[in-house]
Amino acid sequence: MKKILIVPGNLFVSRNYFSSPLLENLKRISIKDNIKIIVAEVEGNPIDNDSFKKLKNFFEDNNNIQFVKLVKNPSSFKERVIWYLKNNFLHKALTFRFNEINNFITHKRYKDITSTNLKKEDTKYLWNSDIWPNYLGFPLPKSKILFKIIFSIFKSYSFNKNKIIENNFKKLKPDLLILGDIQSPVSFSYLTYAKKYKVKAAGNVRTWDHLTKNGPVIDNLDEYWVWNSIMREELIKFHNINDSKIYEIGSPQFDYYFYSNLDDKNLIEYFNIRKTNEEFNLSKETSIIFFATNRPHRGIGEESIIHHICENIALGIYPEKDISLILRSHPYDNTFLKRFEEFKKYPFVRLFNSSQISNFDPNEFRDDMIKVNLLLKKTKLVICGQSTFAIDSSCTDTPIINISFEGEIDVNEKLSVKNRYNVDHYQKLISYKGTKIVDSFNSLDNSIKQYLENPKLDHEGRDQITKKFAGFSDKSSSDRITERILKILDGGNGRI
Repeated sequence: MKKILIVPGNLFVSRNYFSSPLLENLKRISIKDNIKIIVAEVEGNPIDNDSFKKLKNFFEDNNNIQFVKLVKNPSSFKERVIWYLKNNFLHKALTFRFNEINNFITHKRYKDITSTNLKKEDTKYLWNSDIWPNYLGFPLPKSKILFKIIFSIFKSYSFNKNKIIENNFKKLKPDLLILGDIQSPVSFSYLTYAKKYKVKAAGNVRTWDHLTKNGPVIDNLDEYWVWNSIMREELIKFHNINDSKIYEIGSPQFDYYFYSNLDDKNLIEYFNIRKTNEEFNLSKETSIIFFATNRPHRGIGEESIIHHICENIALGIYPEKDISLILRSHPYDNTFLKRFEEFKKYPFVRLFNSSQISNFDPNEFRDDMIKVNLLLKKTKLVICGQSTFAIDSSCTDTPIINISFEGEIDVNEKLSVKNRYNVDHYQKLISYKGTKIVDSFNSLDNSIKQYLENPKLDHEGRDQITKKFAGFSDKSSSDRITERILKILDGGNGRI
C-alpha cells in the first residue's frame, strides 16, 4: 500500500484542499488505488482539542483518511529558543532580505508604512505583517551573500530537527510528502526528514500573492505546483526553480465554478446544498449586488460606503429597481455580524456570514464555496476591496468594482485603501482591465450604473483574469493534483 502524507500548512490552505472536490478525489484513489492518505495538523494552527477531535472524526469516519498530530509546540527551553529564532527572526529576516533584493512593490509599501510616524488611532488599521522592523535587514540588506548564509542556517538540521516528525516518518513510512505551503517554516522541517528518508516531495505555492511577498520557497522539492503561468514565471525568475519541476495545476478553490455538466439544481442536489434563492429569500427577478467585505483593518470605511449604496437603492437611483444587496463576511472576520447589523433595517439587504477560519469545518466550507458559486452566477455585480474575490468573480464573468477609498473615514495616506493596490500581484491583475477601480462615491455610482446597464462591459478583461490567474476552466484543479499524485507514485514525470 502506497502512503501519502499531506501537510496543509494552515487552516486557510486546508479549506482549499479539503472543502473542494479534491477531497472526493482523495477518497476515491484511497479506495480504488489502495492508497493510504494521512493529513497532518501542523505547528501554529489555531486548533483546540475539541476542533482536532472534530476534524479527526470528519476525515476518518467519512473519508477513509487518517488525521494525525505530527508536531507539537516546543516544550524544553532549548527547543523554544530554537523555535523562536527560526520563526520570529531567521524566517522574517530572510523574507525581508529576499523582498529587498528583488525590490518588490509590496515590500516598498511595507517599508513606507514602517518609516511613518503613525498616530495611535491609526494602528487599528494595521496588521502584524504591515510592519517590517529595519533591523531585520541589518547589515547590508541587499547582500545576496548574507542572504545565502542566513538561508543555509535556516535550512540546517539544527533548526529543523524535530523528534516527533522523525518518529512519525519512521512509523508511517510515507511514499510521498505533499506540502500545502512551501514558504512556511514548518514545511522546511518536514522536508528535512523527507530527504533523510528518501521520500518524494511536492508542494503548493499557498496563494497567488505569496511569491512576491512571503520570502524564499523550499528549493529542493521534486515538484512545484502553481496556479498559473504568472506564478511559474515568478518561481523561475525570483526563486531560481528549474522550469522542468514546475506544474501549473490551478487552485481547487475555483473548481466549483467550472462544473459545466451540472446546472444549479443538479449542483445543489449533487452536493446536498440548500437552494440559495430560498436561503436568502431572493426572488428570481431581483438584481443582486454582491459586496464581499474585508477584515476591519483592511476594509476601512466599508460601513459608510455600504450605507451610501443602500440609500441610493432605497431612492431608486440605480437603473435596476428590484435590487438585493448581499453582504458577505471575510473568512477571517469574526466581527461581521456586529459591524453590519445596522443594515438589516433595509429590506433588500441580506447578511451572508461565511464560515470562519477560526471554526474550521470542511463541510461548512464546502457548502460555503458552493453557495458563493451559485450566488455569483446570479449576481449582476460584485464590489470588493483588493481581494482574491476578483478572480472568483471573473470565473463567473461577473462585473467587478474594486473599492479604492475610505468612504467618510479620514485615515493616514500611507494606510489608505488605495495603497493596498500598489502591490505586485494586484498590479498585474489590474493590467488586464477586467475591473473598475473607484476612488470616490461619484465614481462608485457611475460604475454601478454602467455595469447594471451593460453587464458584458469589460468581459474580455475578466476572461483574461480567469485565464491568467485561476489557471484553468477546462479541467478541474482537483483532477490535476490527483493526476500528479498518481504519476509521482507510479514514477511518471510527464506533464498533463
